Parts: sequence; C-alpha cells; structure tokens
Amino acid sequence: MSIKRKCTECGAWNGAEDQCSQCGTIISPIIIEEQREIEREKKRFRPPSKFDQFLVKWKNSRFLLIRILYHIIYTIAFIFFSIASFFAYLAATPNG
Repeated sequence: MSIKRKCTECGAWNGAEDQCSQCGTIISPIIIEEQREIEREKKRFRPPSKFDQFLVKWKNSRFLLIRILYHIIYTIAFIFFSIASFFAYLAATPNG
C-alpha cells in the first residue's frame, strides 16, 4: 500500500515525498514535527514581555500601596473573567 499525502496549501495529492510536487510546501509529518519542536524551544527561552515585567515589578514592589493595588486589580480581573467564562459556558450548552 503506497502512502498518499494531501498538501495543506494547494490540496494536491502526493506520494511519499517530503515536499508537495505542485507548490513545494513541506508535507512530511516528521519534518513538520521537527519544525514545531524548534518553535517550542524558541518560545521556551524567549525573555518575558515588558507587560509581564511590569506586573512582576508591581507584585514585588517595596511600596505596600502598589502591592495592594496590584492585588485589587488582579482580583477584579479574576472575577470578571470568571463571570465571562460562566456566561460563555451557558451559551455553549445545549438548551435541552
């Protein structure tokens, strides 16, 4: 039994080649998984964003007022997203 792979870009059917014969897109699952692993490694060692650094500064500030303000804002955001998640759950459930 021969291997048939469908290109995700152009939709052409190919044999056991690593690249599409029509458009040249990589269609080998092994090579695609290797590329995904490389991307995961890049993301793992990426430095934190400026917003994340800002939040860490507020959370670990030496000023009590800033730490309290951080926890108040964090609590409000948690409650807001909890309520939004509940309504999204209600919208996703069937009416039966």
